[in-house]
Amino acid sequence: MKLKDFERIDIRTGEINKGDLFIGPDGQQVDLSGVNVLLTGVDTIRQLFEGRLKPEAIAQVTTAYESGLDAEVTVRGITFRVQSGKRGGYRYLLQNREYGLTLLVGSFYKDADSHGAHLKIECSPRWIYERGTDQIHDELAEWGMHFLDAIKPTGIAIHLAVDFQGWQPPQDLPQHFVTRARTVSVHNGTSDLYFQGLQGSTVNGRGETYTFGKANSLQVCLYDKSKEIDVSDKRAFMESIWECAVSEDSFPETCYDPDMPVWRLEVRFHHRIVNEIGQGTPGMDPIYTFADANKHLTGLWQYALKGNRYEAKREWVHPIWTKLRDDINFGHNAPPIHYKRVKKEPGCGNEKNVSLAFGNLLSIYARNHFNAKQAWDCLKRSGLWEDLCNYYRRREIYENELYQLVRDGLIKRRLLSKVAA
Repeated sequence: MKLKDFERIDIRTGEINKGDLFIGPDGQQVDLSGVNVLLTGVDTIRQLFEGRLKPEAIAQVTTAYESGLDAEVTVRGITFRVQSGKRGGYRYLLQNREYGLTLLVGSFYKDADSHGAHLKIECSPRWIYERGTDQIHDELAEWGMHFLDAIKPTGIAIHLAVDFQGWQPPQDLPQHFVTRARTVSVHNGTSDLYFQGLQGSTVNGRGETYTFGKANSLQVCLYDKSKEIDVSDKRAFMESIWECAVSEDSFPETCYDPDMPVWRLEVRFHHRIVNEIGQGTPGMDPIYTFADANKHLTGLWQYALKGNRYEAKREWVHPIWTKLRDDINFGHNAPPIHYKRVKKEPGCGNEKNVSLAFGNLLSIYARNHFNAKQAWDCLKRSGLWEDLCNYYRRREIYENELYQLVRDGLIKRRLLSKVAA
């Protein structure tokens, strides 16, 4: 299937394939000259490292954690609150919201003195915004080397964001959105709609958040950022950025209008997806760090918006999507390569049996009201464990995320299937 874009015309110069006037196949005209982009940038980085925990570093964190509630630890001159990181698959969670970093230290599924995936660093939008690419790369490496010997970056998750004004999604957007994702959710401020697939879905009221795909894959989210910043208490920070935006018509004044909603289109690449694209794209080096990813950000953005798109009619991309896909640049032009994810390997020949056995065991555990820890321990003794780990390792999913799959699988079966009966 060949996708088609409306014809673009720049009414100032008469140039074709540029400008904000779009002419559709039936002669319809869409004028997007009132759409202004306020921000283009990286919203979130999650850097994964493997290595061997340094005894003195992990001992300092352990001592602080065992001191009781409101435990704090100072690392490299920064004070962090120390909490349990078990929910994320790690022993400890170190957080300083003001500084802008969250450190997940010590894999919950590996011995502290063994080599493993012992560190994940999550960076806030402000922390990223205040640093250049080289500084981000170097500082993350420095944090990693504080905790780990024989350190090796193994993956990076990236959220790309574009904020804009002058267009609002229509009520029927989900029915015209084409995606491979089976999971779609819509939030309209007072209630949520969650469904599998797009056929026959309806939304009552104007949606405020549209999410296509799951967090552990490639996820596309369109939401009202001007409302979200009050919930997250980021209005002053975000408006300081938006007020710097100018357009051709507004220059030198800002084009930001505080009385209009600001919509954000955000594309979230899980580290597994980034790895699959790095492995599956000819002529592309692996992406394990932000420095590796930086020159590909525009290309990754375009890749995501081609596979997940808003259509005006079947096979015809909506003009707003064409504009957001083609006019956005994350500091580097997209390289002249064809991005694609690596094809799944056939594996060891019994993948279907492993998948079916895993699903059946989860159903049994759910029926017997096992919690995630009980199910996890039973899986390890089931005779399926090695095959199951190999099955998911080939998909760049390791013990930390496999535990989440077990927990989510139990919840899903209890809430949505007959095992709850």
